[in-house]
Amino acid sequence: MMGFMITCPACGKENADSASECRRCRAPLREEAPPAQEAASPSGFGEVCRRCEAYNEPGTKVCTNCGLALIPGEGGEPPLDKTPEQPFAPPAEEAASDHTPPDGTPSVADELSALALSPEEAAEAGISSARSGAPAFDKTPAQPYKPPPAAAEKICSNCGAANPPAAKFCFDCGTPFIAKKKPSSEPPPTIQVAADLIDEESTSEAAPVADEEAVDAESVAEPIEEEAPPPFQASLIVEKGSAPGTAFALEHLENSLGSAGTQIELADDAFIAPHAATVLFAEDRLVVRDEGSANGVFVKVRETAPLEAGDLFIAGERLFRYDGPFDLEHGPESDTPFLGAPRPPGVATVRITEVLAGGKTGRTCHRSGPVIAIGKTGCDLNFPGDSLLAARHAEIRLGEEESATLADLGQGPAGVFLRVKGTMDLQAGDILQIGEQQIRVEVG
Repeated sequence: MMGFMITCPACGKENADSASECRRCRAPLREEAPPAQEAASPSGFGEVCRRCEAYNEPGTKVCTNCGLALIPGEGGEPPLDKTPEQPFAPPAEEAASDHTPPDGTPSVADELSALALSPEEAAEAGISSARSGAPAFDKTPAQPYKPPPAAAEKICSNCGAANPPAAKFCFDCGTPFIAKKKPSSEPPPTIQVAADLIDEESTSEAAPVADEEAVDAESVAEPIEEEAPPPFQASLIVEKGSAPGTAFALEHLENSLGSAGTQIELADDAFIAPHAATVLFAEDRLVVRDEGSANGVFVKVRETAPLEAGDLFIAGERLFRYDGPFDLEHGPESDTPFLGAPRPPGVATVRITEVLAGGKTGRTCHRSGPVIAIGKTGCDLNFPGDSLLAARHAEIRLGEEESATLADLGQGPAGVFLRVKGTMDLQAGDILQIGEQQIRVEVG
């Protein structure tokens, strides 16, 4: 069963009916202090100091730890008033102890008490608001913040463009900014030679050296071998591509062709490697060499050209690969044979594969010959949508001992092109295809 509660008149905290002071602010809850015999613990236990919470033996009236009277109104402390509890201050005997410096300088306790005084009262008491050596607070108003001046922009010496101060290269033309070296304030080091290392004979004046004959620099320098001129005149003319009619003279014994960094640049074609081919003079012959790029170099077939397994050739807009002889595998035998198209008659069967953009495989054709035709209609491989193909455009003719020949029937304007393997001799009027460019060879 809960007893009655007493509300503290100072802070409003509710306390037990038997409490003599507020447990929050320590303010007395009764007008008169209870007699000593009533405040003492009837059970004979000691008292716990309400300030430092130290335990004291029974019958002790003043705390043995902090000196506070355990029973209000007794001991060396005046009775508690009804004001809230003040911050702890040492007893009078402690304040007057030997902690005051001998030179009369205010003690730490005096300085702490000065914090609660006004500046005029602290000045009358002789207590400074700050310890000696600490600067006083400046009462002048704060100045507005001024940002540091911005660094000057860098002006490019090449194009005159303005750049940020931290730029290392011009943002317009790419010219680098060269940092200026700061002159060193230290003098250059001097070399000192010990006196015992100096040879008197070496320091004496040397006899004059006779003037030597002037040497011609041209006689001493090694002769530079000049490149021999081509044995005959030849040039390459662009017939189809980004710049039709452009002529490139073959001025060197070896002339490189590619998209960048070559003597003959065809930079507007994305299908040309940086160095795709080389046209060179070999005595009295003109030779083209494929440098092994992905798309390679093709030469237009004059009439016929031998084919080997793996050769690539172009007919119209199509790229084909001749795979050579190919054995068709038979499926596993079963009670019911698998239905399908009839197999090509004959023993020797070859395969021709259409190569799509990106190197993917398109249509394949398995034939036994003797002739495999390619065109728009009526052929073994028909492509009616190819505008550059004739009705019967090219043939692959199979011979004895697995030999094959590629023939241009001359019916279409585009012709047939065979990829160069290694090197191939050129003649006047030959057409080269590199990427999407067709180039004619002219001699003389």
